[in-house]
Amino acid sequence: MKKPVLILIFICFATLHLSAKVVRHVDTAKIYSVKLANTDLKNGKIKFLIRGGIVATYIKGQELFEKKYGVDYYDFGCVMPSGFSIEDYNKVVASFMDRKYGKVWRKEVRKDIRGI
Repeated sequence: MKKPVLILIFICFATLHLSAKVVRHVDTAKIYSVKLANTDLKNGKIKFLIRGGIVATYIKGQELFEKKYGVDYYDFGCVMPSGFSIEDYNKVVASFMDRKYGKVWRKEVRKDIRGI
């Protein structure tokens, strides 16, 4: 009596395990960041995001780049919002800059911009 019940339970578990669907992980931070970047670009708010430290980092001459290309640098400092990806946001902005100015701007941009 015990053997048939155990075999039946084993078959049920094996069937459930084999029929389980693969669940894909959705990167909500990436989706949100890309959407926000596209919205900012659409509204004319072109900026590169920087993860800084306790004090914002200024690099001599960065205002020349900002003025020349109409881009702002936004330094979050040491406090980053959760559920957000600087790299993904900056990739969208970099793609926009490539389409608008070609690749020349990349030689002039700050080197601490992540995602480009």
